[in-house]
Amino acid sequence: MTVFMLSLIGLPPTLGLVGKFYLFRSVIAGGFVGLAIIGVVTSLISAYYYLRVVVTMYMHEGEPTVTREFWLDFTWGLSALATVVLSFVPQALFVMASSALLK
Repeated sequence: MTVFMLSLIGLPPTLGLVGKFYLFRSVIAGGFVGLAIIGVVTSLISAYYYLRVVVTMYMHEGEPTVTREFWLDFTWGLSALATVVLSFVPQALFVMASSALLK
C-alpha cells in the first residue's frame, strides 16, 4: 500500500513520477503554465492526504491478528514490483499506448 501511495504522490522510483513528469511537460510545452502550477499545487495537497494514510498504517496501534492468503500477497507484491520496475523502463508502456492509439 505504501508503494502505491508513493506512486500516486509521484515520488521516485515509481511510475507515478513518470506519468506526472510527462503530463506536466506536455502541459508546459502547450503553453499552459498556469494549469501546470495548479497541477503541482493539487499534487502537493494530495501528498498530504496520501502520507496521512501511510503514517496511520505504521504509527498507530492496530489489531495484532493477521490472516494471509498466498494469491493476495502474490498479487500485491507483483503489482508493487511492476510499479517500481516499470518506472525505470517506461518506453515499453509508451510504445504500447501509441500503437493502441494508431490502430
